Amino acid sequence: MSPGQVLGILWRRSWIAALTLISAIVVAGGVLLFVPGRYDAVATASIDPGRSDPISGAVGMSANLVGINQGNLISLVQSERVALAVVQRLNLAADPTMQNGFRRSEAFGRIPIENWIADQLLVSVAPTFPFGTNVLTIKYKSSSAIQSALIANGFMAATIDAAIEMKAASAEQKAQWFSPQIDALKAELAAARAALQDYQQSSSLLTPMANGDAESTQLLSVAQDLAADKNTLAAMQSRLDSPSVDLSTDPNDPDLQLLASLKNKAATIQSNIELLKSTLGANNPKVFSETADFKSSLAQIDEETKKMREHLRQRIDALKAQIKTLEGARTAALQGMIAVQGQRDKLAELQRDVQVSQEQLEAEEKAASQARLQSKLTFSDMAVLDKATPPAAPAFPKPFVVMAVAIGAGLSLGLILALLAEALDRRVRYGDDLELAVSAPVLGILINNRRSALVTAFRPARIGHG
Repeated sequence: MSPGQVLGILWRRSWIAALTLISAIVVAGGVLLFVPGRYDAVATASIDPGRSDPISGAVGMSANLVGINQGNLISLVQSERVALAVVQRLNLAADPTMQNGFRRSEAFGRIPIENWIADQLLVSVAPTFPFGTNVLTIKYKSSSAIQSALIANGFMAATIDAAIEMKAASAEQKAQWFSPQIDALKAELAAARAALQDYQQSSSLLTPMANGDAESTQLLSVAQDLAADKNTLAAMQSRLDSPSVDLSTDPNDPDLQLLASLKNKAATIQSNIELLKSTLGANNPKVFSETADFKSSLAQIDEETKKMREHLRQRIDALKAQIKTLEGARTAALQGMIAVQGQRDKLAELQRDVQVSQEQLEAEEKAASQARLQSKLTFSDMAVLDKATPPAAPAFPKPFVVMAVAIGAGLSLGLILALLAEALDRRVRYGDDLELAVSAPVLGILINNRRSALVTAFRPARIGHG
């Protein structure tokens, strides 16, 4: 079919397209005149997932938890619990319009009016989270601009209150769960302390002090004394074996004091001898007398040195005996410490049991205390950004949009109906129509000429047709 034929068909069936267009415009006008306007009120609230918990100190949540939290809030807004809270908050059960609608419904006498109103509200509420934000948007659709704003704000307030109540209820359940756990831990701690006390009494062991226990302190003291005596013995033996006359370094040693006095006396006598030789001569009787005293002093020094060496040997022998005694004491202290080590290990194990039980009890009591405080929280991580206000214009129907849709739909439907009517009409108007109708070649066409009568025009048969 050529474009000219299509235009001809549309021209002949233009009345169908015109009638369809007019009908669509009339329907759109009826919608604008008789369909009540729908007003959409929107309330928004911001959710802060990064806010730290004022009790536990936990900060924020992961991206997955944020998504889960948003889904939970949307489900909460669409829950019957929140819808019933809105009904009670706005006292919608006392609204005569609601009461009349409930009496005409099939639910009358089967469920309370509050539940019926809540179900009606949930049909028109639409909570969303715009992509990439933490803003909860609650839209409510109603035929009344004021009512849509009131109910949208009611849903927002009821959602925040319900979130707080749910968090408090969860914390209260957690606190109640902790109570028997804490009692059990207290019993375990008491049993551990009793076991520790019984073992201490049976083994006569006390808890080691900060500076160590008695056994280790005694062993350390003996070891220190033994080391000091060995060092002293080595020094004394070294002086005894050396040819030096300095056999002592103790200024309080009486042998050393006497020897020092004799040395000073000998030095004084030697000085007097030299002085007398220079003044009186070497053969003076006084020189001989002083020389004799000097030799006597040297003999006394030699004698005292021998006595001092003998005293040093005696002190070395005594020190060796003392070292032997200390070595025995160290061995005894070490054996005693080894013998009590197993008991102390057992004591330490019982002490660890007490400490672990104490730490577990403190942790559980802290968690229970946090749960009790959280159950008393009166705020959430949601803050209202904008309250819903009555819309100035209805969201539907909008005259421009309705008329544009009506015109477009009327024209499209009119064209479709025109072509359909032409397809169902079997009358022949063109030679091609005749060929399709009888499956035979066209021999001629009668043309309606305004200037002459009917004439016949001959058209040769087409090649390929019998």
